Amino acid sequence: MKRYIITIIILLITAISFASIQRAHSAAAAKKTPVNVFNIPSSVGDYTQFGDDVDPGEDIKEQLETSAILMRTYRAPTGRHVQLTIVYAGTTRRSLHFPEVCLVGQGWEIGEQSKMPVGFFFDASKLSLVKGERHDAALYWFKTRDNLTGNFFENSWHWACEQLTTGSAASAMIRISTPVLNDGEESAFLLLEDFAVQLTHVLMDYME
Repeated sequence: MKRYIITIIILLITAISFASIQRAHSAAAAKKTPVNVFNIPSSVGDYTQFGDDVDPGEDIKEQLETSAILMRTYRAPTGRHVQLTIVYAGTTRRSLHFPEVCLVGQGWEIGEQSKMPVGFFFDASKLSLVKGERHDAALYWFKTRDNLTGNFFENSWHWACEQLTTGSAASAMIRISTPVLNDGEESAFLLLEDFAVQLTHVLMDYME
């Protein structure tokens, strides 16, 4: 009997929490204000922008329910390129999905998936991607205010807490990638970590 009562209480708490999060989503959607992610500077530490920003296209904007998508390439001092993608979901988070789903939909195969520390800041999700003869290394993470994490569910928790306590919190997904060259994956991921560390300082200054 005691176990039954505890189970009922847990279910009630879960239902109330879910309802609260749903109400927070609705309230946030009603007062959503856009942000210009394109204010991210063309220089990020030692990395400089290479070429113009890429327009993701109307199909992707409609799919993600946002036009605040930044796709840009940066060049390292060594000449290697890093592609940056930022999907700014604003205060609703409806635009945020698991990047793996989108990548598979674009024809990529995920060879390895794990966690990778980015300096002393946070752990990003680490992906080894293959499409035909192309092999890329990628890192992604989420940002809600000052909370950074490569875990989708942990970011959802941060967002819900911010919404319930402050009534306003914006989230974004950040993904960076680079081709794996003859020096192997380890070198590619070291490059991404270095860029991610320098990018983190920029994001804290330019994106809420």
